[in-house]
Amino acid sequence: MFIPMGTVVTVAMIVCVIFSNRLPAGGLNARTPGFVLRTIGTFCVAAGLWNVLWYAKRHLTELWGQMALGSGLLLCASGTLLLVAPERVPARLEKARHVMVLALAAFAAFYAFTLYRL
Repeated sequence: MFIPMGTVVTVAMIVCVIFSNRLPAGGLNARTPGFVLRTIGTFCVAAGLWNVLWYAKRHLTELWGQMALGSGLLLCASGTLLLVAPERVPARLEKARHVMVLALAAFAAFYAFTLYRL
């Protein structure tokens, strides 16, 4: 028995959305130990790299290849934000965080809805 990679990537996107946002009072990641955030960040970056370097590379002319490219790049960027100490994140990237999290949430919703319909 194996878990389909689409499910793994969808879970990675959902987890990344939950931990990457900075809600008032720091959000969930302000209360989470650093090693847990780094583990989650590593998982998200790994899923994003798989999406970009394996799936998107082979299926770029198809809808799911383009979805994999977009979601994979966002997973890598958002996962990297979890790996880096908050004070070391460049200001431009910190300003783009909310847009990245919102876009990643949209990708996650599309993936999840598609998986549900299967």
